[in-house]
Amino acid sequence: MTAFASDQLLALSFGDVDGTLWGAGLAAGSAALIVGDRTGATTHVGLSPDGWRADGPVWRLAADGVDLQVEPATEERESFPHEDGGEPIRGIQELCRVRGVVSVSGTEHRLDCPGTRSVLDGVEPAALDSVRAVTAWFAPDEAFTVLALRAPQSRGQESDLVAATLFDPDGWVPVADPRLSTTYDGAGVPTRVNLELWVSEGENEFPRRAAGEATAAGAVASAPGMELQAVPLRCHSRGREGGGVYVLAGL
Repeated sequence: MTAFASDQLLALSFGDVDGTLWGAGLAAGSAALIVGDRTGATTHVGLSPDGWRADGPVWRLAADGVDLQVEPATEERESFPHEDGGEPIRGIQELCRVRGVVSVSGTEHRLDCPGTRSVLDGVEPAALDSVRAVTAWFAPDEAFTVLALRAPQSRGQESDLVAATLFDPDGWVPVADPRLSTTYDGAGVPTRVNLELWVSEGENEFPRRAAGEATAAGAVASAPGMELQAVPLRCHSRGREGGGVYVLAGL
């Protein structure tokens, strides 16, 4: 792969359930990765096309202080066709496993943790204003991810293109109507998030509720045409606690 595809967006979030390590990356014309630990220390890097290899089922992310391998956790994947101006937008969301080595503030850490990744085809990053993503993991086989794309001059989240999936041990569940509410501090950093993930079961529709609070200020990384912000979360859902990441990218 010699260049990031002009009509594809890649998103990756990962971390330990207890919040020891966390990370998030986005490739949308250019690419950046942010990794942090429970002390609040962070590192962030821009990634070249050769530094984010995503031309097969196993991804490889490599840069100074970063060497990560991303593998599908199972053969299952959630596909989501959407309509945008009459044209179908294709994509997948997968539960994955992230392994490798990262250096945070001069300290080397070995990673072996759950994560999620999303791939959107038919989306031109240059035509987007922003990307938001919220991901949480409660066990290696239990997580959720929400990815929302916003066009320039959008009137609000009602017009966002949203893809969301619940990864449950007894089967993955596509989310028909994800609803995301975010509280920000005075500097515009996300501090709290509430989610209603509406799913269908037969003729019944019901929400899976989740919430999260920021555990640190996170970090900001810049790449050509993109500013990526990632904040670690402590998340709660149905009596379960886990780690998570809130991602906000301006394009």
